Amino acid sequence: MSVQTNPQAVPCPRCENPMRSGLVKTTMVIRDQLYMVEDVQAMICDECVEQFYDEDTTDALRRLTQDGFPPAEVVREILVPVYSLKPRMQRYTGIQVEEQPEFAQADAQG
Repeated sequence: MSVQTNPQAVPCPRCENPMRSGLVKTTMVIRDQLYMVEDVQAMICDECVEQFYDEDTTDALRRLTQDGFPPAEVVREILVPVYSLKPRMQRYTGIQVEEQPEFAQADAQG
């Protein structure tokens, strides 16, 4: 039995396998605050697990970030465990971390 692939499928820029469209979650960390965004439209490569966003999605994520992740738009909150990759690294370089850009914070009162 042969596997049928969609001839219209867009190839992944990283591994060249076919990608599919779908909804994903993405995260951003700004000043040690983690934000998770759901219902993000993406092209997804099931082979290398890369996700790519179109211009509309990228603009919507940028606007959400520039608006300071307004508290009024929070749909739910979760508890997130934090891991360090340092113990799993063969060679830890201790690279200097660049400062996070300052983003406008929405006024929590209005």
